Amino acid sequence: MLQLKVRNSLNLEGYTIIIPSICVGNAAQLACDLLIASKKMRRVGNLMHPALIPIFGPSAYQHDPQERVAACEIYECTANKLIVFQFRTPLISRHSQSLHNYIVELVRPAEKVVILSASFGFEKREIGTSPYEYCVSNSFRENHKTQLANVKWMEFKGNTVFGGGNGLQLYRLLEEKQVPVMLLFRYVLEGDNSTDATLIIRELNDLCSTFLQLEIEDKSIKLIVPVSWKLLFGNDVTSLIF
Repeated sequence: MLQLKVRNSLNLEGYTIIIPSICVGNAAQLACDLLIASKKMRRVGNLMHPALIPIFGPSAYQHDPQERVAACEIYECTANKLIVFQFRTPLISRHSQSLHNYIVELVRPAEKVVILSASFGFEKREIGTSPYEYCVSNSFRENHKTQLANVKWMEFKGNTVFGGGNGLQLYRLLEEKQVPVMLLFRYVLEGDNSTDATLIIRELNDLCSTFLQLEIEDKSIKLIVPVSWKLLFGNDVTSLIF
């Protein structure tokens, strides 16, 4: 169920939707954190569904300190017609298909959907090639063929993105419904994946700068680190235990 804060419906016509897969290292979710913080996006609602483990906590972003986090949040930038989903819990597998179907119906009016994900680094088979792979629907390829021709990413031809969570499943459902959709993932290792998140956003901006509209300083993207990243690995170890 979609819960909105300030309106009765969510009009996604002409919008770009970015959805993170719940993947290895949480790299896609961290990338969405960076995007939300850097563009100071406004939370417009959240999803409630049996597939989502309910949570409630303090704000994740310094630009909106009065907000509280939930299992699935929706952020908007009206100026760029950009919507970002953010997941903060893993999915309950027996309900995940139902959630995917709901999300697909929700975002069908959008102009395009970008799913971000990651895969285990040791699954990369071709050394020396780009650490990114992607797959696109025919309609997305047609709309962005010039940009896609200039990227160095490899096109994914497999059947499974190992460590990629629910990204490929959601991509196939959207493709089936003829929604322009792209799945972009990076090969990563477990650990501190904040750097991977930064690199994912930079790569995506190279393709989609027209709707990301990230501020550029000295030919580099200006990204704002969310306040929630201060405790990515929990509190510091207290000296009292030594």
